[in-house]
Amino acid sequence: MSLTLPVARSEFISAMSRDTVVPERPRLLAVLDALIAWSVARPTMLKFHADEGHPGVVSFERVGSKAIFWSASARRGDCPKLELLPRASRALTPEERANATIALNAHSREELAVGDPLRIGFGALKNEAGRTAVLALMEQLLSATGPVAPPSRAERDRTPVATA
Repeated sequence: MSLTLPVARSEFISAMSRDTVVPERPRLLAVLDALIAWSVARPTMLKFHADEGHPGVVSFERVGSKAIFWSASARRGDCPKLELLPRASRALTPEERANATIALNAHSREELAVGDPLRIGFGALKNEAGRTAVLALMEQLLSATGPVAPPSRAERDRTPVATA
């Protein structure tokens, strides 16, 4: 069976429900639905990324590439997380990356360091101000990065060689 957005959303809800108290679920689901609605409203730039290998994950990729723009996952024992530009954040300039880190840190209790993945918990996005700010950041990143090719297998598997 091919993974569709409704199936991925349903799997995300099931995964999230394992570790989320019932009163929180509607608010966390509203975050996911806002991310999906924002992405679906940009069909020329983003499309659903069907990845059957990762149940409970909802991702959108850049149209014309396989580069994931954002990914939401429900993690065991933790609040769901949103990650921006997983494996493609190197497409950002140092200034763009620093600005994105500052924007995410402004709405999160978990401080990101300079080299950390661009990640934020859904708990920080439950309030309208946090969600609006992150969606604005996503709009900036979408404009800034342009089409980004995903890293090749050789780039992913390459390990730095130390020279002495």
